[in-house]
Amino acid sequence: MRFFATVRFNVVIAFFVCVALTSCAHSVSRSAQASTGCTPSAENNRAVVLAFYKEGLTGLQPRKAFEQYATTDFVEHKADVESGTREATILYLERLIKNVPDPRWEVIRTVSEGDLVFLHARFTPAQGAPAYSVGDVFRLQNCLIVEHWDIVAGPPEQQRNPNSRF
Repeated sequence: MRFFATVRFNVVIAFFVCVALTSCAHSVSRSAQASTGCTPSAENNRAVVLAFYKEGLTGLQPRKAFEQYATTDFVEHKADVESGTREATILYLERLIKNVPDPRWEVIRTVSEGDLVFLHARFTPAQGAPAYSVGDVFRLQNCLIVEHWDIVAGPPEQQRNPNSRF
C-alpha cells in the first residue's frame, strides 16, 4: 500500500513539474513577443522586414537594425559572407556601405507568407550608376529575423527586353 502511495505522490509531483515547465515556456515565448511588441503573422513579419530594411540599408545602420530586428543566432546564406553569422553579415554590410560612394536601397515590392517575407529591391551604388536588382528572402520567428537568402542581378550590358526589371 505504501508503494502505491509513493508512486501516486511521484506522479502528482511530475504532473505539477510539467505544468510549471509548460507555463514557463509559454511565458518565455510571450515575453519574446512582448519585447518586440509583435504577434507573429505574415503582415507583422512584413512590417518587421520593412523596418529592418529601412533602418539597416536605407538608413545605412546595419548594426542597429540587426540588434533590433534579428536574433543573435541569425543565419546568412549569402556566399560572400564568410561565416554566415549575424556579426559577419553586419561587417559585410558595413564594409559595403563604406566602400561605395552613395549607396541607395529602394524597396519595390514585398510578398509575405507565413514566416517568410520576399522583398524585391533596387540597389544603386552611386548616384547615376546603373542599378542592381535584388531579391531578398527572410525567415522570421517570433517577429525576429532568423535567416536570410538573396539573389542579386547586376545591371544588364544591354536591355533587350522593353519591360523594366523593377
